[in-house]
Amino acid sequence: MRILVSLVAAFTLAVFSLSVGGVSALSEDPADAPSEAPADPAGEDRAFEDGEMGKIDGCEGEIYSTHEAATEAAEAKGTSFHEHQEAGTTYYMLG
Repeated sequence: MRILVSLVAAFTLAVFSLSVGGVSALSEDPADAPSEAPADPAGEDRAFEDGEMGKIDGCEGEIYSTHEAATEAAEAKGTSFHEHQEAGTTYYMLG
């Protein structure tokens, strides 16, 4: 009889522990979860998103991948843009 009571108590404690662990895992903020996206290693070529700030050949500014996007952004901001070549790709930078 003691063994049966001990087994029931151990089972109840195990179920309670698992349920509390499951609730705490669900309550975590997904924004705090580590990102699975790999960091961009230094020296590797990377594509820029249109309008992203970046630095090419020591020049820093908003980068665009197409002439049309750069023209539209430059007109909207009242500025000009220039070209940069990097790894065989042409980028357009405002300023």
